[in-house]
Amino acid sequence: MTIKTEIWYLPRPSSYYPGSYPLHFEGRIKKLLNTTNYIHLFSGSCKSGHTVDIKEELKPDTIANAEKLPFNDNTFEGGFADPPYNKIFAETLYKCDYPKWSNWTRELVRVVKPGGRIGIMQNYIVSRLKGCKLLKIVVVLGRIKHYPRIVTIQQKEGKLFSILDKFMKGE
Repeated sequence: MTIKTEIWYLPRPSSYYPGSYPLHFEGRIKKLLNTTNYIHLFSGSCKSGHTVDIKEELKPDTIANAEKLPFNDNTFEGGFADPPYNKIFAETLYKCDYPKWSNWTRELVRVVKPGGRIGIMQNYIVSRLKGCKLLKIVVVLGRIKHYPRIVTIQQKEGKLFSILDKFMKGE
């Protein structure tokens, strides 16, 4: 199995919001996911995709806990998440509970249509999600003395995915 890899250098933050994306990163999400119809979990101050956050003051499209999303199965063509990287970040930087990995990732996969791409930004390479296939890893380098961020791109499998996969292989 071959997984594509890329390294991006985006040195400045896009805003003063704690944990904000590097400058110009948000505009690249739709290219990573191959769609503009995506759910954006833990969106913070971002405005791309259908934003979901627990903080009402950030004015997300939907105020919700990512562990229990109020959407039907297979609603979005893609999904992106930038969760707190650890319990300390959740408590001190975002003033929230640390989300349970298995709960919110299951919800993210559930609301993405088969064949849709899912991106997760973390400070490590994310393991393959249940029902998904690894596609790409993007290392995002930021300012000096800042940890890199890693975006793992996966594709949800399913009936549509199987048809597309066979077509791409020429079967």
